[in-house]
Amino acid sequence: MLASVLYAVIVLSALVLLIQSIVSIQQTLYIWNDPDRMKASGVPDTFEQPELGFTVLLPARHEAAVIGETLRKLGAAHYPKDKVELMVICSEDDLETIAAAEAAKFEHKLINVTVLVFDGAPGKSKAMNLGLAAAKHPIVTIFDSEDDVSQDIFTIVNTIYLRRNVDVLQCGVQLMDYNSHWFSAHNVLEYFFWFKSRMHYYAKLQAVPLGGNTVFFRADDLKEVDGWDEVGLTEDADIGIRLSLKGKVFDVMYDPRHVTREEVPHTTKAFVKQRTRWNQGFLQILRKGDWLKLPRPEQKLLVGYVLTAPTYMALVIASAPLLVLLGATTKLPVAVSLFTFVPLFLAVVMLMVSLLGLHEFGKDQKIKVKPWSYAFLAITFIPYQVLLLVSSVRAMIREARGNRGWEKTVHLGGHRTAEHAQPVFAPVGIAASEVA
Repeated sequence: MLASVLYAVIVLSALVLLIQSIVSIQQTLYIWNDPDRMKASGVPDTFEQPELGFTVLLPARHEAAVIGETLRKLGAAHYPKDKVELMVICSEDDLETIAAAEAAKFEHKLINVTVLVFDGAPGKSKAMNLGLAAAKHPIVTIFDSEDDVSQDIFTIVNTIYLRRNVDVLQCGVQLMDYNSHWFSAHNVLEYFFWFKSRMHYYAKLQAVPLGGNTVFFRADDLKEVDGWDEVGLTEDADIGIRLSLKGKVFDVMYDPRHVTREEVPHTTKAFVKQRTRWNQGFLQILRKGDWLKLPRPEQKLLVGYVLTAPTYMALVIASAPLLVLLGATTKLPVAVSLFTFVPLFLAVVMLMVSLLGLHEFGKDQKIKVKPWSYAFLAITFIPYQVLLLVSSVRAMIREARGNRGWEKTVHLGGHRTAEHAQPVFAPVGIAASEVA
C-alpha cells in the first residue's frame, strides 16, 4: 500500500511539473512563435505629432546617487517640454534625494521638473497616489529613479495612444549588466522573457499583472480604481489586475532600442530581498482575491498561475532532487522510474531556452556575449534555482508572520557603465526629433 502511494506521488508530481513547465515555456517563447506578433508589438513606422501630455511619477527614497542623471536624461527627451511634467516625489526626511533633485533641476535648466515633498511615513504607493492627485496631464507614467529611458518614448507612446484603442500601455524594461554578478545573467533573462514575450501573452487575454515602471495609464482610469494599493508589496501587479476587472484595454510595446534600462541588484542578499518582496506581494494579492472576480475562466487561471508560480516552483525545486535520487537509487517499476527523471529533463530544456535567450538578448542590445558567459550561465543554473527557492520560502515565512515591511533595493547605476550604457541605434521611421 505504501509503495502504491509513493508511486502515485512520484507520477503526480512529475505530471504537474511537466504541465507547469509546458505552460511556462509556451509563455516564454510566445512572441517568437509568430513573426507578426513581434512586428505588431514594436515601434510604429511613423510618428504622430505631439498631442498628449505626460506626467512622469518618480517616487524616490534615498536615491541621491542616481536621481540627477535620470532627470537629465528625461529632460532631454524628444518631446515638447510643456507636455511633459517630471515629478520627483520624496518624503520630507529624505533630504539628500530632495537636494540632488533640486540641484539637477538647476544644473540642467529643467523647467518641467517638480519636487513634491510629503510628510509622514514613506511609501512608494503613497508617493504615487500623491503624485496622481497633483498630475497636470492626462497620461500618467512611472519610472524608477535609476532608469535610463529612451529619448523617443513619449513620441512613441503618443502615437500608439492616438492610433490604437488602448487604456494601459506596458513598455519594455530591461536589466543590462548581465555579467556584473554570478546571478545577473539569469536575472537579466527573466526581464528579457517577461517583457519581450510573456507580457504580450497576458495582454492577449487582457489580464495583466503589470511591471513596476514604464507603464502608461490614463489618469482618469487610475482615479476610477482609487490609485495604487498602499499596503501591498507589489502594487504594480495589483493595479493591473484591478484595471483588468474594470475592462480597461491593455497593450504592450517592446522594442530593444527603446526599452527602459535598469541594473541588477548589487549583491546576492539584495536580490533575495527584492525577490522576497515580489513573491510576498503575490501572496498578498492571491489572498485578497480580486483576481477571482475576473470575468473569464482563462483570465482567472492565468493570473492564479502567475501569483502562485513562485511558491509552487519553490516546492518543485525542493522536491526535484529527491525525485531524481529516488529514480537512481530505488528499485521502482520502469514506468515510475522514468517519471522521476522528468525534473532533470525539464531542467535541461529550461537551460537550453536560457542559453538561446542570452544569445537573443545580446543580438537585441548589440552586445557581444562572450563564450564564457554561456558557460557560466550553465554552471550557475542550479544555484540560481536555489536562490529562487530561498526567496520564495522567505516570502512565505514573512507573510505567515505578518512581517510586511518594505525591503528597499539599493541602486548604484551599474547599468550606466560604458559596457552596459544605452547603445546608439539608427532611427526608425520618422526621427522623433522631427516632431519634437
